This record gives sequence, structure tokens and C-alpha cells, in this order.
Amino acid sequence: MSIGETGDGTSSRQPGWLRNVTPAVSIASVLLVAVGLILTAAANRDANKASLAQQRLTEQGQITERFGRAIDQLGSHKRDVRLGGIYSLERLLHDSQPDQSNIIEVLSAYVRDNTHLSAAAALVGSTSAPAPSSPTDVHPKTDVAAALTVLGRRPDSASHRHVLLAKADITGASLPGANFAGADLRAADLTHAYLPGASLHEASLRWAALTSANLTSADLTGAHLLYTDLTGANLTGANLTGADLTGADLTRANLTRVRWPLHISVPQGWVRNPDSGLLQRAGGSRQ
Repeated sequence: MSIGETGDGTSSRQPGWLRNVTPAVSIASVLLVAVGLILTAAANRDANKASLAQQRLTEQGQITERFGRAIDQLGSHKRDVRLGGIYSLERLLHDSQPDQSNIIEVLSAYVRDNTHLSAAAALVGSTSAPAPSSPTDVHPKTDVAAALTVLGRRPDSASHRHVLLAKADITGASLPGANFAGADLRAADLTHAYLPGASLHEASLRWAALTSANLTSADLTGAHLLYTDLTGANLTGANLTGADLTGADLTRANLTRVRWPLHISVPQGWVRNPDSGLLQRAGGSRQ
């Protein structure tokens, strides 16, 4: 028996064509598996995209529903329901960035629409509430105060600066540290407002009333204070760098340690401290 033959006389060698086909089949099998994996991955990606799109639609629908429900609550005759609507809108401010501008506009309009009648007049005209014993007893209504608080702590305030509160009567509002940078407060009534540490950077306060307001350490840099009534206001430590104070009334205002604009003459009775550059009363000791 010759080498390469089996016991029955047949050759153990594979035919030449079979030896050539076998590697080709193996390669084709690998390619088919690879193509199958690619197609499966593409199908999974498409399914994931469709799932994400559906999820976004569901979430947007939920946000729209929450927004509509909060708006309905603002129109309620019950104060607690209105407060619930205000704080629901605040949650949406954090949950839905695309809706932030709309929510800020709604809250601003709510404050304006609910402060046509001054707080003092509302109290005096009420048959159930006694007249305030002093101007400092006057404050915004609870729901209005809540809306102001939410506006003053809105997220991403640098991008959403246009809080529109022109002509709003928010006498006696307590908003320490509130951020109203860039806000439109033209002709607004902020008499006796409590605003220590508040940011009013580049806010428009033309013709606004800030009589006896507490603005200690407030940021009023670049603020528009044309013809603003600051009679008796406490501005101790406030920063007025770059502010426009044309026609502003600063009678009896406390300007101790105020950083005064360099391009504006110092008010009568005050001088710049030669060391710090901050204001101090004329004739007083260095502070």
C-alpha cells in the first residue's frame, strides 16, 4: 500500500478543489457573523433612539401637564392653592431648562397683576384688617412674597436676568440676598423693602421708590438709578460702581462705606476715605 492510501485503497488526501473551498467557506462564515452583528447593533441603536425619543415625548408631556396645572392653581381663590402653584413652577424651573424663561415671565406677571393696588391701600380699605400702625407694617401678600422669593433665587440667573416688575408695588418686601440682576423695576415701589446683600447689578430702577429701603451691602454696580427716590435708604457698604444716579434723591440716605462711582461727584456731607476710597461722613474719622 502506497503512502497516502487508506486500507481500502482510497487516497487520504482531499481533492484540490475542496482544499480551496474550505478556507473560503470559513471566511464567508466569519463575514456573515460580522454582518449579522453589525445589523443587530444598528437595529439596537435604532430601537434605543426610538425609545429615547418616546421617553422625551413622555417627559415633555408630563412637564406640559405640570405647567398647565400650576397655572390653573395660580387662578384659585384659595391662597394655599396659589402658593402650591408658585412652588410647582419653582420645581419646574429646575426640572425643565427650556421652560425657564416662560416660567419667569408668568411669575413676574403674577406679581405685577396682583400689586396694582398698593399694599397699604389694600390694608386700609379692608374691613377685616386694621390699618397699619406704621409704614413698616406694610408687606406684600403671602403669595406675592412667595413669587418674589422664587424669582430672586431662580437658577441660572445670569441667563435669565429680565425679570419684568415695572410699576409693581412691593412695599415692605423682605428679600435678603435676592438676585434681581438685570431686573426691570422701573417705577416700582420698594418703600421700606428689606434687601441686604441683594444683587441689583445693572437693574433698571428709573423712577423707582426705595424710600427707607435697607440696601446694606447690596450690589448696585451698573444699576440705572435715574430719578430714583432713595430718601432715607440705608446703603451702608453697598457697591454703586458704574451706577447712573442722574437725578436720584439721596436725602438722609446712609452712605457709610459705599463704593461710589468715580465719575460722579460725592453727595454733600460725604467724602471719600483717602485710604479705602469708600464714603464716610465729612468731618468724621477714617473708617
